[in-house]
Amino acid sequence: MVLHPRLPSSSSEEYSNDNAATKKYLSPAAASTLISNFEESDEKMIGDLDSTVASSAPSSPKGSVSTASSSPSPSPLSTELELSSAATTAHYDEHEDPYADVRERMEALSLRDKLRFVYHNSAAESDNQDDKIAAMAMQSGKACDPHQDITVFAAITTYLGYIVLIVTGHIRDVCANIFRKGRYFRSAHKKKQQQSNNSMSAGNYPSDDFTKYSPLLKSWENFYTRRLYHRIQDCFNRPIASRPCAIISVLERVSFDGNKTMSVLGKLSNLRNSSRQLLYENGEHYDETSDGRVVRKCLNLGSYNYLGFADDWDITCREGVTQSLINLPSSVGSSRLEYGTTSLHRSVERIVASFVGKEDAVVLNMGFNTNATIIPTLMTSGGDLIVSDELNHTSIVNGARASGAAIRTFRHNDSADLELTLREAIVYGQPRTRRPWNRILVVVEGIYSMEGEYCDLRNIVSVSKKYGAYVYLDEAHSIGAMGPSGRGCCEYTGVDPSEVDILMGTFTKSFGGMGGYVAADKRVVDMLRKECAGSAYHNSLSPVVIMGQDGTNIGKRKLNALRDNSNYFRMRLTDMGLHVLGHFDSPIMPVMLYNPTKIAAFSRECLKRGLAVVVVGFPAVPILMSRARFCISAGHTRDELDRALKELDEIADLLKLRYARSTFG
Repeated sequence: MVLHPRLPSSSSEEYSNDNAATKKYLSPAAASTLISNFEESDEKMIGDLDSTVASSAPSSPKGSVSTASSSPSPSPLSTELELSSAATTAHYDEHEDPYADVRERMEALSLRDKLRFVYHNSAAESDNQDDKIAAMAMQSGKACDPHQDITVFAAITTYLGYIVLIVTGHIRDVCANIFRKGRYFRSAHKKKQQQSNNSMSAGNYPSDDFTKYSPLLKSWENFYTRRLYHRIQDCFNRPIASRPCAIISVLERVSFDGNKTMSVLGKLSNLRNSSRQLLYENGEHYDETSDGRVVRKCLNLGSYNYLGFADDWDITCREGVTQSLINLPSSVGSSRLEYGTTSLHRSVERIVASFVGKEDAVVLNMGFNTNATIIPTLMTSGGDLIVSDELNHTSIVNGARASGAAIRTFRHNDSADLELTLREAIVYGQPRTRRPWNRILVVVEGIYSMEGEYCDLRNIVSVSKKYGAYVYLDEAHSIGAMGPSGRGCCEYTGVDPSEVDILMGTFTKSFGGMGGYVAADKRVVDMLRKECAGSAYHNSLSPVVIMGQDGTNIGKRKLNALRDNSNYFRMRLTDMGLHVLGHFDSPIMPVMLYNPTKIAAFSRECLKRGLAVVVVGFPAVPILMSRARFCISAGHTRDELDRALKELDEIADLLKLRYARSTFG
């Protein structure tokens, strides 16, 4: 076994409170991120706050930002705000700060969330703080809470909406069977018509004879797809004809069978109705591709283009990608254990390991597959235990189920419930035999993609070390998007990477590529290279998409732009009275819709106004928790965001979405 059970840490272990002493525990990559403009000012602020107000946070793990302070400051919140603002505006020497008029308030809100949800310190609301700054931080009131409760009216109408849809769907199914006619009923007349049209699906289907065959698609999932999903499937899977940059070209689609199937419109001449052609041509967002296909120009508020590489690919990435094609093909056509390892693969693994602060790393060709194949390799038997956050991504869920290990879940981002779960698991041991668990793995995410929240990593690590559990951190959405240098959740929360046993991430979000990676101790990575199916048997990562270092400050500027754009957009959404989930400094902003009818209405109204958004409903989220999810990019400008916010303000009135102000929206 490569991973051995870890002994619980001694309760008497003390970590140094001196910053110099703290740095000696850090890996070189982590130590380089303790920038005085950001993290050291956090140290002074938190230390000053702790000297006046007792912190509710547990003792921090080794490598965390220290809490020492030489002398109490009369206004630590104001001091931190000034330092943070100075660090941010330093990047606007050549150009005017686009957020100068709201900079102070944005930094106050960001600081408040960091105090609350990273350090769990309520001192940001203490009477001892600077009144002006505290008032600005409180201005958004309850909207700062990352958890928003559904109103009673919204819950009742949501259940009622689903009841109507389900009952209507069953009635239509019964009528189709009685009258032998319907969109999903293959009648003899339809078969003859298909044969006359030489359709590829023509002829009699043996499976239609239910005396010989059991119905293959007779389930709740199939009913949901036919009678609920297909009604609004024009809101999903929209194809594009451009890069996923700030402005994208969305291909127009049409349906001739009541949304059962969707087809790309293509050229405008494919519409026989001249009045509809004219309607398209006169549309505000109408455009055509170079080959004449009809598209709609939209502001992209849904892609994971966090750092905006899709916007300036010609400048930032083209040369590196094209250079790789001189000596290597776009695909090596083999797995890593055979002929699929090139010099670029080993180079990027060294870069990733150095960047995240680990000894070694292995790269795989698919982000989803990274979790789905790595977790079963680490946890191999029923004597292992996986403790997973209840809102972890489906790739983690699939990997945990495939491992054969026992699985427990804990309440989302709740370190107290994690401690209860671990304590109970250790006390009772394995089912039936009551033997101790071989290994315990706690799995969390850096940023939860459906919630917009970052992980309570300091407390998760502290609890896990206390009970001898390993920590697996999925940084798919946080790597490149969080922390002063983009090193993810560890850097943002001040946790040394050595305290997280497995660091997983992807290249598909912030870095605009494909594939994923796992970084850990060298002995663990060596084992994964040989035994993980994603590395040993799947095709290796294409050399074309492998990342590198350019030695410029482009990344730093992109990080600042992403943070500013995200915080501004979140601040304005909360000001509208919408239920916005998540934390400041997160680029993901879910806005709650609740009612299933509002899923389609919101998406269609946005598309009509030139906004490309993502809407999410059941089963991706709980049945009451339908939402729209905005993903902000460094490629957005303030003018673009202001235009989007103006349109969203109108849509919020139209669809009654202001649940933070009124029970009825």
